[in-house]
Amino acid sequence: MERRNSFISSFTAIILFMIIGFGCKEQTGVTEPGFGTNKNFSQALMKSADNSKSTNSFTQNYNEEDAMALSGTLGKDIYPIRVGQHLKLVERNMTVVKDSTTATGTLVQKFEGELIIAGSLKQPGPGTYTHVDTVIHKPLSTTITRIIKFKKIANTGNDTTDWKVTAISLPVGGTEGDDILITKLTLTAQDGSTVVINDPNAFFFNVGSDKDNDDDNEDHGTGSGVGIGIGLHDWHDLFTNYTKNQPVKLEVELLSKSSDDDFLTITYGAKMDGKFRTKEKFNLKSSVQEGTYYRKVYERNWKTHSYAGRMHAVINALPKSVIYDSNTSVVEKTWGIPYKVK
Repeated sequence: MERRNSFISSFTAIILFMIIGFGCKEQTGVTEPGFGTNKNFSQALMKSADNSKSTNSFTQNYNEEDAMALSGTLGKDIYPIRVGQHLKLVERNMTVVKDSTTATGTLVQKFEGELIIAGSLKQPGPGTYTHVDTVIHKPLSTTITRIIKFKKIANTGNDTTDWKVTAISLPVGGTEGDDILITKLTLTAQDGSTVVINDPNAFFFNVGSDKDNDDDNEDHGTGSGVGIGIGLHDWHDLFTNYTKNQPVKLEVELLSKSSDDDFLTITYGAKMDGKFRTKEKFNLKSSVQEGTYYRKVYERNWKTHSYAGRMHAVINALPKSVIYDSNTSVVEKTWGIPYKVK
């Protein structure tokens, strides 16, 4: 691993993160989507998707806004204080296939930004705190794909209001490169029930009314789960419904070209606006070589938050060299998992 020769003081590093954090919040400069055939109809459905809070909620959770604190160490030499990605949506395209009453859109979003690794080359001693003394910035370009289902609900002649979003698939994507590939995710709830995901774009959930005034509070302050308006803003047929403070076990299976432990994290606990997230690393459970790849299983136990609402968990997988070697370009794969705490 190549070490940086110059060190940045803790104060300077913090100021740097603040500057970057403010700079990356601006969402201007998004390339207008290209639609090909059925341009007007596809544009109308894109507008309908833009008005869907459920569709947009993943975007808020995917951009980590600032480099997030991460417990544990990256290895024997680098001790991280913050590892995170600043991303800006720069391009989006949607292709649509329809019949008289239903339509299916494939939405592809391109994000650009950087991966930021802030840490120290000095191991903290007993009772001491590790200060940032080196910061690495790496350019990051990634795409996310999800499938959106629409239904015709009126015949006014205005496609924007005649068609509504009814169901959305899980998001999946990442950077170019096949050094690492996520192949399967298994969630095991407290009661032993499991959900196995092999293809995020094949898993759908119904968005319900998805109204603009949705306050994202499923209990509506009653504490009973049956408050006024319950069901109007629900995520229907969601396979990841959990109670408050419930333990959930996640197993992620992936293919990696490296025999080293990969850098696999889950960011969870945020509601639709992407705030109040927790970020944790997975632990390697097993690794078996298969040709040029190693088939690995990572495991992480996490607990849902104590408040109700609709949330997202985002899993990012990166090869170890992306974090350890300043000369290695970013290769990252991402799966998103919506879930509801009730």
